[in-house]
Amino acid sequence: MLILLYGEDNYRLRQKLKEIKESYQAKHKSGLSLAFFREGESDLDKIREKVEAVSMFDEKKLIVLEDLFQNKDFQENFFDYAKERKLKDDEDVVIVVCHEDKLAVSRIKNKFSMIEEFSLLSGPALTSWAKKEFKKNEAEINSEAFKKLIAYVGNDLWRLSGEINKLVNYRGGEEIKEEDIDLLVKANLDANIFKTLDALAQRDKKTALWLIHEHLERGDNEMYLLSMLAYQLRNLIRLKDLIERGEPYYSLAQKSGLHPYVVKKSSEQLRNFTLDDLKKIYRRLAEIDFKIKVGLTDGPTAIDLLVAEL
Repeated sequence: MLILLYGEDNYRLRQKLKEIKESYQAKHKSGLSLAFFREGESDLDKIREKVEAVSMFDEKKLIVLEDLFQNKDFQENFFDYAKERKLKDDEDVVIVVCHEDKLAVSRIKNKFSMIEEFSLLSGPALTSWAKKEFKKNEAEINSEAFKKLIAYVGNDLWRLSGEINKLVNYRGGEEIKEEDIDLLVKANLDANIFKTLDALAQRDKKTALWLIHEHLERGDNEMYLLSMLAYQLRNLIRLKDLIERGEPYYSLAQKSGLHPYVVKKSSEQLRNFTLDDLKKIYRRLAEIDFKIKVGLTDGPTAIDLLVAEL
């Protein structure tokens, strides 16, 4: 049997591989018929040796390949061998091919017994996944805290899973609240958020739109993007207000409660904004957020209009 697991969401892909491995080990305890060929290790002769070896305990074989699509010659030779041995229909040999990226499967789908894609989660799918994680941990989280957690972390499931475990352990069975998110979870402010606001400040609409759509194309949903922009705008407003009231630079991190790195990056942006500019953009973000939530507009259109109006 040939199974293909592929996609950019390597957390769920690895969880699926773990399920397959644990299910196999529960039935075949010797471990002698289990083999992993990690990146750079695949060798057709060694794979053939593993496939054709006689099992001492009459066990099925499980073989995991992690770099089948890295080398075209190896890939072609492997598929030729798989066809010759009729591995696709062999129930005594299970070969799992893992590829942690996008893949054009139309030309190879007939070579596999089963194919499962793990694309990056967003929107309702991401929300549903996170809710199941809390349920699995027998933990409660209020709606505002849940929304903030998703906004802060996004669709990095490795990190999101870790943050959920951290919050569950911290609350010890009690409901997780918004202040717990503020205390324990660091917002995932990547470089493009700073670049996007820089472009908005300079009225460079073309660059701002390009950066925003780059976020959307990589899987960030509109609400996550708006939340991150709003989060950084609140930081800028807080710092601008402190500076205009005469607060010295060295005390900005302490007074604002922000990480020194965020203060440094934000301070570089402040020269491009007046306090009124920041408040105006923040109000428009709040209006857009409301309209999307009540269904009066769709996210991409609303964000495009925001940029056009500035």
